[in-house]
Amino acid sequence: MEILVVVGTLTGRGGIETCVRSLAEEARINGDTVRVLALCASTVDGSWHQGLAYSEVQNGSTSLKRQVIRGLPALVRACREHRPDAVVVIYGSTVALARVALALAGLRRPVMAWLHFSSMVKQRTRLLRLAHGHLCISREIAQETAALDGVRAECVHLVHNGTRTDSIEPVARSQAGPLRMVHVGRLMVGAQKRTDDLLRSLAGVRGDWRLQLVGTFPVDGDRLRLQALAEQLGIASRIEWSGWQADPWGALEQADLLVLCSAFEGFPLVLIEAMARGIPCVSSDCSSGPSDIIRPGRNGWLYPPGDNAALSARLQWLVDDRALLPPPDIVHASVERFSSPRVFQRIRNAIEHTLEQRLGLSLSPGA
Repeated sequence: MEILVVVGTLTGRGGIETCVRSLAEEARINGDTVRVLALCASTVDGSWHQGLAYSEVQNGSTSLKRQVIRGLPALVRACREHRPDAVVVIYGSTVALARVALALAGLRRPVMAWLHFSSMVKQRTRLLRLAHGHLCISREIAQETAALDGVRAECVHLVHNGTRTDSIEPVARSQAGPLRMVHVGRLMVGAQKRTDDLLRSLAGVRGDWRLQLVGTFPVDGDRLRLQALAEQLGIASRIEWSGWQADPWGALEQADLLVLCSAFEGFPLVLIEAMARGIPCVSSDCSSGPSDIIRPGRNGWLYPPGDNAALSARLQWLVDDRALLPPPDIVHASVERFSSPRVFQRIRNAIEHTLEQRLGLSLSPGA
């Protein structure tokens, strides 16, 4: 199978890049091919696609409208040259672009929409009815997609996102001393990640604990605001600011718990990555994804989004008795269903189903 994945504006350091790379690597292992066409160069770090079959539109723009105009010739060329079995698009705005490109290339192939955003993010969902199939990364996104006008429920496939769960070194837990908590991801005041919620919640936690923050500050001034807040709350001496790390898990000497305070997500891969290393998680029960991943008491706990008192109480409970943390092997086993080989097979099955059911095609040569 040959899959063409069309992406838009990416930083080079986000979850979409991780998922696309994982898809390409699993395809290679299975004898399939994934090619990536970017309608705009990565804005921060272009190293994410190293080693992939990757191309990008020259002079691509971060404007979605300009991406459509400038991207059509490149997408038509890619379809004619490689004759993909399916075109997978990350943004709803490019569904129609892919349909037109396939028509101009003379190919009857499905366009699969693979959205990575919560419904709380404004998107061009009206164009999703033009997709032949939908790869949905959470139960909530699948339900909302199936409810859209013009979308057939049988064309909606729950695939989740995944990561390697085998051959991964676990992160050691502390055996004594402070409970060691971590946050891995973008660090923000309010907005999506709500890192300030974590600081405010920890200010009410008694006992011995430490927090390690691994990630970037995408909003100018948020570093100073968060550090000032930590000083104001009297917890600055307990916090380690590690910054962005190419290997965030390698930057952790010990970790007892990962905390995620997001207002919304698409599917927080960081939870699975942490659990694959034996780290249980406390996460807001936000839209969407955490409730797909977390099994309360088995690999972590959920709390109501924005409820700092509830988060503080949960963290206090664990600081008081770390024996309540589930064992690393149980945490690891809980996310094996999100292993990248299983996710790839679900995506492949969805494409095959769409080829057969919507277009009456098979993967046999010459189809």
